[in-house]
Amino acid sequence: MSRLDTRRLSVPGTDDGIRAALDALEALTSAHGLSRAVTWPMEVSLDEALANVVRHGLEGRGETASVELELRLDPSAEPAVCEVVLVDDGPEFDPLAVSEPDTSLGLAVRPIGGLGIALVRKLMDELEYERRDGRNRLRMMRRLVAIET
Repeated sequence: MSRLDTRRLSVPGTDDGIRAALDALEALTSAHGLSRAVTWPMEVSLDEALANVVRHGLEGRGETASVELELRLDPSAEPAVCEVVLVDDGPEFDPLAVSEPDTSLGLAVRPIGGLGIALVRKLMDELEYERRDGRNRLRMMRRLVAIET
C-alpha cells in the first residue's frame, strides 16, 4: 500500500521563494532517509523550473507574486517516486514546447537560453504542462534512482 507523503506550500516569486521550495523538498526527502545521490535530479529540476518562473514569468512582481507547489513522495514504491507540481499565474508558457537547443553551435553564436529546460527534460521521467484557469501548471516526476555515469 502506498504511503504518499504530500506537502503543499506557497512561495513568493523571489530568490527567497526558490530557496524555501528547495528547503521543503530537501526536508521531505530527508524525512524518509533518501540520500542526495538519488534526490539531486529533483532538486536541480525544481531549482531550474522555479527560477524560470520567477525570472521570466513573474519578473518584476517580487513579493506580490507567488508560486503554489505540491511536493509528493511515495517512499514505499520501488524505487521511491517523487513528484513536484508548480502552479503560477504568469503569462502562458509551455516549457515542453520549447525546441531543444543546438549545442553544436559555438558559444559566440549560440542563442542564450534553453539549456535549463533541456536539462530538466533529461533528468525527469515524466513532464506534463497545462494551462488551466489562467495558470501554468508543470508536473515533474522522477523515480529516485542514482544516475549511472
